[in-house]
Amino acid sequence: MTGRQRWITAVILLVVGTAAPLITQRDHGVVRDEVVYMNAGTAYARWWGDLFRGKGAATTEQITAHFGGKQVTDHNSEHPPLMKTLFGISEAVVSRFGGGQQHKVTAYRIPTALFFGLLLVMVFLFGASVWGWTEGVLAALLLLLMPRLLFHAGLATFDAPMVTVWTAALFAYYKSLERPWLWGALFGVAFGLALATKHNAVILPAAILVHWSWVLVRETRSRRAADTERGLGTALWRALLRRGPLTVPAMVVIGPLVLVALWPWLWFDTAHHVSRWIGFHLHHVDYNFEYLGQNWNHPPFPWHVAIVTTLFTVPTVTLVAGAIGAVQLIARARAGIASQPERAPALLLFLSAGVAMGPFLLRTTPIFGASKHWLPAMPTITLYAGVGLVVAVRLAVDRLARVGLLKRVERARPIAIAAVAVLVCTASAFETVDAQPYALTHYTALAGGAPGGADLGMNRQFWGYSAVGVLPFLDRVAAHSDEPLPVYSHDASMAWGVWMREGLLSRKLPDAGHEESGVRRSKLAIVIHELHFNRHDYMIWRDYGTVQPVYVLTTDGVPIVSVYARRGVISSTATRHPR
Repeated sequence: MTGRQRWITAVILLVVGTAAPLITQRDHGVVRDEVVYMNAGTAYARWWGDLFRGKGAATTEQITAHFGGKQVTDHNSEHPPLMKTLFGISEAVVSRFGGGQQHKVTAYRIPTALFFGLLLVMVFLFGASVWGWTEGVLAALLLLLMPRLLFHAGLATFDAPMVTVWTAALFAYYKSLERPWLWGALFGVAFGLALATKHNAVILPAAILVHWSWVLVRETRSRRAADTERGLGTALWRALLRRGPLTVPAMVVIGPLVLVALWPWLWFDTAHHVSRWIGFHLHHVDYNFEYLGQNWNHPPFPWHVAIVTTLFTVPTVTLVAGAIGAVQLIARARAGIASQPERAPALLLFLSAGVAMGPFLLRTTPIFGASKHWLPAMPTITLYAGVGLVVAVRLAVDRLARVGLLKRVERARPIAIAAVAVLVCTASAFETVDAQPYALTHYTALAGGAPGGADLGMNRQFWGYSAVGVLPFLDRVAAHSDEPLPVYSHDASMAWGVWMREGLLSRKLPDAGHEESGVRRSKLAIVIHELHFNRHDYMIWRDYGTVQPVYVLTTDGVPIVSVYARRGVISSTATRHPR
């Protein structure tokens, strides 16, 4: 593969990876967290804009007014600023150049989509540089065709971008083992961007340090074997200069400096603000989460949540290919024929996935966000899968040749690899397309699809985003009413005003408020189905005097949102039939 072919492939993946989430997100509802991040991002971007235009000042008062406050959650100061700032900048730029008031949500989401495109490029380049062009392309495509990752890549949240900056740090560190000074500095910058994206970046050094120690030991042994007169200290020193002399300084100095530079809230009272930020997540509230038929809201949690959820949400063909790849990479390492053994890329990927998922094996880490919290493990799975697919096809072709069913093996291999790659990617594509726009309700073939996931008692959804699917029905009801119809909007309350601004919801459907007082004021009510939300059904049944919803939104037959109406609200001309 020539350098030109590699970069043409990278550009195509960047375009496709950016376009795909921007297309799919048009049908996504607004999740609760997005509303917070959008508002904070607008404030952050305004502060930076004023500062660079000379209209603002980097004073303690101004920074506090935009980035912090007395409470840990003021201006969303419990989360790092990078993506929020980019969300705000993106919205400001799009609005200025003709975006208007509509489609503001899409404008906020553009940075996440762009980061997803960059993620595909990095996974491809990593796979291509270690195992080959085919393996790299397959890894990138299988990453694109992960239902939940693609869903998160279309949101103005941190989870998908975190995969990108985590992978960028991993890739830069790996390159620094060969070109230590330039890539070592870039590793520090990438690690700083990860810190500025989401708090789980603080666990990435665990994978880096274990891998780096392994590389240093191997390099030291190699140098001593080549020169038996060289002392251990000299060999270790030379190994250190050759393999990542900036690894520790990058994590201890460069990364934190980048974080501070991007986060004005840390420009004063730095130790206190960092302690408050980390402390918030160390003592994070335990939200409700359904897993295998039981509602969990406090530790100890099941140790296998991350493993089982991954098995049920990553396309089965990708998991099988990844398992084959892992076995093959282990076999190559034991046989001494691994690719770039001095840098142990397969081990680095394994450690990365282990660190990303590891906290959820401890039984104390909150699990409310499902797979989004360990998404940085996904590139490991698809890179292994790229290797596994190629190996499996080559072995099958060779076997057919040995029994006389194939001739011209060298010509048959690429054709067979291409054919199987198309089949595997098509299978994943069907799952991914079927999952949208309610990907958090979707489960893969291994679980039996969305119905199987529901039967198994897996979490139905979270974030309140799926209420977007009942908005057309509510609008049809409002069109036949001469007066406002307050709606008990349940878990979608934070997004209600956003949907009105986007033109998705009639102004005649104001939010009625929260809990029992909101139910009493409402004329229509929705319930977003999660196990711990059953009590909302009971409140509505008691107040409305009926247990019969007038509309039920389903995906693959699984109920996800129900709509109730007081007697007399639905006229005879208003449809009662689900879409």
